[in-house]
Amino acid sequence: MPKDAFAEHLLQHMPVPAFVLDTRHRVLIWNKACERLTGLKAEDMIGTDRHWQGFYPAPRPCLADLLLDRSLGKLDSLYEIAGDVVSDTGTLHTENWCPMPDGRRLYLVIDAGAITNARGEVVAVVETQRDRTGQRLTMQALAESEQRFSAILGSVMDAIVAIDRQHRITLFNAAAERIFRCAADLAIGQPVERFIAPSCHALFRQFLGFDEQAVKAPAWLPEGLSARRADGEEFAIEVSFSPLEAGGQCLNTLILRDVNDRRLTEQALSKLQLEKGYLQEVIDSEHNFGEIVSGSKVMRAVFEQARMVSRTDTPVLLLGETGTGKELLARGIHDLSDRSGAILVKVNCAALPGELIESELFGHEKGAFTGATQQRKGRFELAHGGTLLLDELGELPAAAQAKLLRVLQEQEFERVGGSETLKVDVRVIAATNRNLPDDVAEGRFRADLYYRLNVFPINIPALRERQADIPLLARFFLAKYARKLGKRIDDIDPASLESLQQYAWPGNVRELQNVIERAVILCQTPVLEIGPLLNPYAQTTPDRPATLEAMERNHILRTLEASGWVISGPKGAAAMLGMNPNTLRSRMLKLGISRRGS
Repeated sequence: MPKDAFAEHLLQHMPVPAFVLDTRHRVLIWNKACERLTGLKAEDMIGTDRHWQGFYPAPRPCLADLLLDRSLGKLDSLYEIAGDVVSDTGTLHTENWCPMPDGRRLYLVIDAGAITNARGEVVAVVETQRDRTGQRLTMQALAESEQRFSAILGSVMDAIVAIDRQHRITLFNAAAERIFRCAADLAIGQPVERFIAPSCHALFRQFLGFDEQAVKAPAWLPEGLSARRADGEEFAIEVSFSPLEAGGQCLNTLILRDVNDRRLTEQALSKLQLEKGYLQEVIDSEHNFGEIVSGSKVMRAVFEQARMVSRTDTPVLLLGETGTGKELLARGIHDLSDRSGAILVKVNCAALPGELIESELFGHEKGAFTGATQQRKGRFELAHGGTLLLDELGELPAAAQAKLLRVLQEQEFERVGGSETLKVDVRVIAATNRNLPDDVAEGRFRADLYYRLNVFPINIPALRERQADIPLLARFFLAKYARKLGKRIDDIDPASLESLQQYAWPGNVRELQNVIERAVILCQTPVLEIGPLLNPYAQTTPDRPATLEAMERNHILRTLEASGWVISGPKGAAAMLGMNPNTLRSRMLKLGISRRGS
């Protein structure tokens, strides 16, 4: 038989799937094993350049094509595992997941080699494919199992140490690294006695005696042993010994727990339980309402008024400067009311443009105005059965004031652009930092709406009027932000605390909160120190104190200069003062504050 015919016969009948391409990338041979692998017949493939159809869903070069012309693509972008040309044999080797024509997904090990003539010229290329799907899946499952095992070992709180017959460490988990203060790569291979207190060596060895005749039963020692950290510190442990056999090797697994850690944890838990009980008493005491932290007499009267009105459906008007806690008080009233099982809906009247506030409160019908592409329920409908908080009430435009008055009187309204009258059951709480009687006198606020809302007014005093609350609030915010930022800060420096109490707090509780948050971020010690605050009283003369309005004006001016006269945004003056940008603009207008040259 001629040599070429013998070679073709060999390729046709070899058990490994193979095909041969000529130098024009056309199929010369498509052997029987390749037919079985791909389901494509030789008579359909020979003479074509469609050999890729046996292995891929879309046209792309096979390994044989790349051996003929490397400009067709890069191996590492086409194959999961790819080797370069082996120079002495002129072959290529790759491994890849291949989607077969019948829907299977096989992991194939692919080799391609050049066929040359007597002059060394490439006349054809042969490519073979070996199915290694089962092996690949087994390897992946093994790798995933190892990852899960490593994750479990790394997540347990107890130290796990495995030792061999020579008492040398073969496994040292993350908890062991933490407890013994030693990296695993430094511990593995070391005698385990290095980590046991010398006085306990003899007792320890009694539980580590490997007996080839009989496997020892697991043992647990809740006390009596001491271990030694890498830095030499000794500590009490409880430990369990578990003999096992792995891969023909006898091992002993030790599970250790630092008794001191457990005792500290128990002490910390006991302390937390006591603190929880104390905080619950503080929350439930008469000195606090809802989430407001206070111990001052002036706030007790506020809380008592809020308690009395909470059980009714009477409208409540909360009055007070920005940052005094009007929203928190409103939430407290809602939570104590018979409507506490329903929702409390808040609307910030200053945060919405005047042309949108009616739609926000009462909803709108589809097509009511440009952009109203569908019907939308307003806040009154959302608050049905519950409470509606109208924050910054003084910023409400005149048209919305008239509609609000009707809702308060009749509990009914129409959506913007609609004619259907809707009935609601809503309790209204309003809040403002404006002087509404002045606004009524100047025609900016409806008198009838004011009297309708002013049935039960509650004045919330400014922080400067309740100095006794400043230490309580400062420590409350300290605990909150230290916990949030993961810092251990035990208390506030006495001098800083005195400075806080001397400051006038034009931004009230919100300004104090911002000051404490910034100080906690900067703090690097267990005691919180707060830098000097701009004291409005520093600008006054001894014989003639400045008015409150003058102090507020000076403080706002200094803040605006510090922010570069930027009002809005996270670095603007409003954020620094803990105020709404629209509220700050309103105060600037009232106080006659404007930028020089503007």
